[in-house]
Amino acid sequence: MRKVQTGYLPWAFCLLRLAWGSMAEVQAPFNTTTGSPSTNVRVNSRLPGSSSSPAGFVSALGSKHGFVSAPGDGHLYLNGELFDFRSFNCPTLFDGGKEFQARDLVETISAFGSPVTRTYTLHVANTMFSDGQQPPAWAHILGWNDYTNDWNYNETNWRDIDKALDLARQHGVRVIIPIINQDYGPVDSDFVGNFNDLIRHRYNIQNYTEAQRTVDWFTDREMIASYKQIITYFLNRINTYNGIRIGDDQTILAFETGNEMNWGRENQTIHDRPAPANWTIEIAKHIKSLAPKTLVMDGSYSRNPTAAWEDEVLDSPFMVLAIFVLIKAYKTKYERTEKRSSSASMAFVDDKVEVYDSFYKNATCAGALIWSLRSHSEDGGFVTHGEGNNIFSYHAPGFRNQTSDKFDTQEADVISFTYDASYTVLGLEPPPKPVPGAPDAFLVTNGTHAGLSWRGSAWAQQYEVYGAFLQDLRFNLISQSVQDNVEAGQLFVPLDPHDPTKPIKITLPAPIPERSHAGFIDTKWCLPGSPAPCPLEVDFPKQVDDPSNPRSNQTQHTIFSDAIDTAQNIYKRLLPMGPPLPTIPLPQLSLSFTGGWFSVRAISADGTPGGLSQSVFLKTDWNANAVN
Repeated sequence: MRKVQTGYLPWAFCLLRLAWGSMAEVQAPFNTTTGSPSTNVRVNSRLPGSSSSPAGFVSALGSKHGFVSAPGDGHLYLNGELFDFRSFNCPTLFDGGKEFQARDLVETISAFGSPVTRTYTLHVANTMFSDGQQPPAWAHILGWNDYTNDWNYNETNWRDIDKALDLARQHGVRVIIPIINQDYGPVDSDFVGNFNDLIRHRYNIQNYTEAQRTVDWFTDREMIASYKQIITYFLNRINTYNGIRIGDDQTILAFETGNEMNWGRENQTIHDRPAPANWTIEIAKHIKSLAPKTLVMDGSYSRNPTAAWEDEVLDSPFMVLAIFVLIKAYKTKYERTEKRSSSASMAFVDDKVEVYDSFYKNATCAGALIWSLRSHSEDGGFVTHGEGNNIFSYHAPGFRNQTSDKFDTQEADVISFTYDASYTVLGLEPPPKPVPGAPDAFLVTNGTHAGLSWRGSAWAQQYEVYGAFLQDLRFNLISQSVQDNVEAGQLFVPLDPHDPTKPIKITLPAPIPERSHAGFIDTKWCLPGSPAPCPLEVDFPKQVDDPSNPRSNQTQHTIFSDAIDTAQNIYKRLLPMGPPLPTIPLPQLSLSFTGGWFSVRAISADGTPGGLSQSVFLKTDWNANAVN
């Protein structure tokens, strides 16, 4: 039976998990001197960690210029062509300092029919308060400046936004940006800083609860004016990478008034109203004054179907409504607004993945975004994130045999259903999944053994590992069907520099059995003593877990908890090595090998060979202490 939790998140929510694959004892040589199809690219030694060549992904429909429009017929258009979308949220796209990971995300999204994603909100520093979790180093907004009567900003992190938008522009990806985060009530849910922190900064209120009860974000004129200052700064900003004013950037499909904006009442113990219509319209009008060609999405989120989607907002010329599709309890309300909206975001969690296929076949809304997609890690493997109840972030192209506890067993189907739907919603036949670009190989050690790792290629299903005695002669296939669905920093293929052409066999743990998502409750709205029921629209039974099974007792983490830090027990990178210069005549060179060359090739989901990494050299006398 297919069952759906509705009223959950403003975007489709179902996360997944990865593991890394099997290898066979196959030895197939390729010759770098023959120009064979597998070796059109010469492989050369390079530093571990250097950037891999961009794959150049764009949508199968091509990269298009122009602003996305919503004429009012329930659909989106780009230059007169249908631009409805089915895709994924990328909440870490604006995270700082990791260009590779941002690039991997946009390369992944760019392959969908209408390449659209949604970021997370601006981060607000709050560790200056005793109960804060967001340090200034990670924040975009640092606090209020009484001398300038304006906000202080962290320019470094704003440049990360600039870079991510520029990468999206290069790949034809359109971005939806929710500007500020909701106050969910309890302070321990304030992960990245929210509008209650803005209140604390603006009015110099230290206590979180006092700020909630003293100032109403949605009606206080000082806070409305102060929020407009942030919007003005954001939209008037000139991108430091391409010189485009943010408010004029065609890359941005829509600015969202906020993330899950909910109007609390009765001392913030009840959260069942959307943001008031007059606030939403005033903020939307301000956005449109600075970005007249960019769409505006209503970031309101109501857990009460009788109070959702106020008519004033639906009728406003400034709004492009973001509908939270609440499949069951909100069915009547959704039907009333569906024809009047030009974009919709799906909110559902299912305990059987088939619901995605069924939903995509029947939904008529303009847009659907699944929560959420995470990138390859710059340290090898993938960035992971868990929501609880076996729900984990997804990773393209999706992996079926998961051996890591932080990957979702339903991932492969969710990715494939969404990819196919992104084309069928446009009336097109889904093309094959993309051929991946070159991975970026580097050497690592676990302390006793040396091994190969790599920064993965977007859309790579698996990899082949090659080894050779000489860089310019024969490379032998020493391991095939290697998958990188492991946690960040945990990708490790052991190498033997004494015999680099010897096949490698790796025994993987048994795959994790398929795990249900049943029983998930969005607890961030559940305050102690709240009269509002927390699992408002949950209609599936909670599964009975075995308390002795550690995999069944999953806790909820912050939205970025797994993304901020790399995995524990990460393999250490070895310093780059170079082969010794020959000191003996060439005919005798084969007798004096002092190491081996290794390279990695990415393979598509359809088995098509993709990019080949540059080769790396591992000495026979490598030093385990020579690490970065």
